[in-house]
Amino acid sequence: MKEFDQFEEFSNPIREGRKQRKTSRQNVFTDMNAMVDLAFLLLTFFMLTTTMTKPNVIELVMPVPEDHERPEDVQAVRESRALTIIPFPDDELYIFRGLAVETVQRISYQPDEFRAELRDFISSTEEPMVIIKPHPESNYRNLVDIIDEMNISGVKRYAIDDLRAGDKAILAEAGIELLGLKDEVDE
Repeated sequence: MKEFDQFEEFSNPIREGRKQRKTSRQNVFTDMNAMVDLAFLLLTFFMLTTTMTKPNVIELVMPVPEDHERPEDVQAVRESRALTIIPFPDDELYIFRGLAVETVQRISYQPDEFRAELRDFISSTEEPMVIIKPHPESNYRNLVDIIDEMNISGVKRYAIDDLRAGDKAILAEAGIELLGLKDEVDE
């Protein structure tokens, strides 16, 4: 160690500058209470002003398939209590009561006309049943509009079924063009 005592220690300006900087630096204290308060106020504001939407679900009871094992589940509908609605492509809508060809009529999707027809049917029929049989090429939006009108008009029993050969025959006798339904209709 004695060997090193003979050297002089020179001052290093860079090292001294670093020491001075370290001593001059102070810790910054940030009060986070105000920011936490603001976050909770914003959270509370958005929770109270946001409306929760309920999903729009249509409750629908489908008919029992014909090959069902329990025949007591099949509910027969009297012809006098049935209204058949057939939505066609291009916003055409045909309705008839029972199986009478002379009652087939074309009505529009306008709420006034369609709702009036439904209410007339409900008021004149004991335990009414509406059967919706959409054309295979009909618009899905029209089917939703019909179901909405069922709920608005207070129809308690309605079903969606396939367009059958009997319906095809009724429409053909009424002079309604079937638009390519020759082979598509179930027998």
